Amino acid sequence: MPSDPALDFFALIDSLDAISRIKLETAYTAIQFQPRQIIYAEGDPADSVYIVASGVVEAFTQSADGRQTRSIAFMRRGTFFGDLAVLTGHPRLAAVRACEASKVFRFEKDKFISLLQNIPQLGFYFSRNLALRLHKTSSEANQDIFSLDLSGNLRRFDLLTIFQAITSMHHSGELNLNDLGNELIGSFFFRQGKIEQARFVHLTGIEAVWQGFLQSATEGTFVFHVMEEPSLSSTDDHLIHLPSSSVLIEGVTRRDEYQALPEKLRAMAGRLGQRTETLTWTDPTSAPLAGRLWELIAKSPQPLPSLWRRVNYSALTFLETVQTLIETLQVNWLENEPTEMRKTVPLPEPPGQAPDPA
Repeated sequence: MPSDPALDFFALIDSLDAISRIKLETAYTAIQFQPRQIIYAEGDPADSVYIVASGVVEAFTQSADGRQTRSIAFMRRGTFFGDLAVLTGHPRLAAVRACEASKVFRFEKDKFISLLQNIPQLGFYFSRNLALRLHKTSSEANQDIFSLDLSGNLRRFDLLTIFQAITSMHHSGELNLNDLGNELIGSFFFRQGKIEQARFVHLTGIEAVWQGFLQSATEGTFVFHVMEEPSLSSTDDHLIHLPSSSVLIEGVTRRDEYQALPEKLRAMAGRLGQRTETLTWTDPTSAPLAGRLWELIAKSPQPLPSLWRRVNYSALTFLETVQTLIETLQVNWLENEPTEMRKTVPLPEPPGQAPDPA
């Protein structure tokens, strides 16, 4: 029986006066169907309306080659079907079959139209039910528009563009980035369109977001799945609290600033070693990073890619700090790095350019 009483044909019969009830009950033909027996096929002329009297029937569509079917709805006692095609005069949009031994009441088209004209309650009943079904279909379609999973190639869409699309949907879900070997390189969780957690290469938190924006030409694929909670947890100190608009605007700015850095510095093709005995640093924002780098190069010069891998900062923040250390003559930058050291980290490339195969 339908969950909504408004959809139950037999509840309607009980509410009618005696004369209307007789008209209705003498207008239909009761037909028995066996399990999997077809009641009507997709594309058939719409010549009747049906009411499920007992059992369960299924509406379904079929692929052009007949090999695949897709279930649309299951209908039980008190549910009617086939009315839309009768009222519009169009062929059947779907097929209907019995799922089990079932009995249906069949109203031929002319009798059905006559009943609608002569029994006001029946006309109201069908009008209301059509409206309810239309509302349900419209709501589901609207929901589908904003909950469809997104996927594509990272060569065609940079991360900033993908972020803009997800932000506009206002949905919770997880964006995953995979390299050409289908290995996960980045994961970003959005709650109602706002970035909340992020992991990219070795980075977490907002620095992972900034690095994703810088590394626009990454080879691989992306997919966004709608979900309520992230698959990977994150510590509170790495949760992201910036408004979406600020993330997008700052992301563009940081990408431009990164492109303004010297090309040799962006390539990270060198080693960093201490030049002075102590570190002098005035900027409180980057002081923790500068101090950490100073510790890492205390014993011997270290390759820039290796240093970057050991700190949780985007390439821009990392290289700006390295640049300041070099300009203030506190470190030596040794450019003659062994070739193999240049392959230890995927370096960000300018947007629209392919990564260096070397």
